[in-house]
Amino acid sequence: MEFSKQRGQHFLTDKNIVKKIIAAAELAPDDVVLEVGPGLGVMTREILPRVKRLVAVELDPLFVRELRAEFAEASPRPEIVEGDILKTRVANLFLSHAPCATSYKLITNLPYNITSAFLKKFLIEPPAPERIVVMLQKEVAERILSVRTKNQEPISKPTNLLGLMCNLYAECSPVCHVSSGAFVPPPKVDSAVICLKPYSSAAFLDKWGTPLDRAEDIMAFASRFFAQPRKKMCGLLNKDLREKCQNALTAIGESPDSRPAALRVEKWVELWKKMR
Repeated sequence: MEFSKQRGQHFLTDKNIVKKIIAAAELAPDDVVLEVGPGLGVMTREILPRVKRLVAVELDPLFVRELRAEFAEASPRPEIVEGDILKTRVANLFLSHAPCATSYKLITNLPYNITSAFLKKFLIEPPAPERIVVMLQKEVAERILSVRTKNQEPISKPTNLLGLMCNLYAECSPVCHVSSGAFVPPPKVDSAVICLKPYSSAAFLDKWGTPLDRAEDIMAFASRFFAQPRKKMCGLLNKDLREKCQNALTAIGESPDSRPAALRVEKWVELWKKMR
């Protein structure tokens, strides 16, 4: 079988890693699962007997045909959908293939070149999954999970905009490290599996003290600073806003010379509130 480098096709074959992913998803008999990039069906075979409904979206028509043939007689039978997940409206996908679904879980081993766009889509576009278990390049996972512990409490200091987005919208935790040898063909980098649990509207408000529908405003605010992450934040603003930024940083207990990676997620929220 030929694999597409352009599509970033590296297929997980290590059964121990598959078991860890399944465990992290905490699948239950009534669950509806969206699997993105089922490929050879290694994960699909493990998910299917554990859940009520499985919708699998695959870009490669060859794998779509193979998966449909393999699972034609399965019970429950998965819905194998051919398409580009980034161009697919999630709500329409479930309306067509799992109309009774009120919530779902997302499991994916996706091409690493679409990581940011993929996570943004599923964190922002409704309906958000109740849990995301995703395979990422190890370095990207480490940036998302840039969590330090102080006084027994985890403190997240995102080092880039992707890390801020993930930790703003969801509770993020590590699942496992994955060596390149767990894939066919092996990629040139190691990988990691992480779990994201998106906050509900109520949980987001309780966590950050602002409505969920303001999250995109917070991200837009932070993006101007992360565009040049090595520079002092206030130095990126015009003279009128520079003093306001310095005063706001001081007011939230941060240095007026702070750079973006110095701020915890809650400090980004506080700074946004004061700079509005």
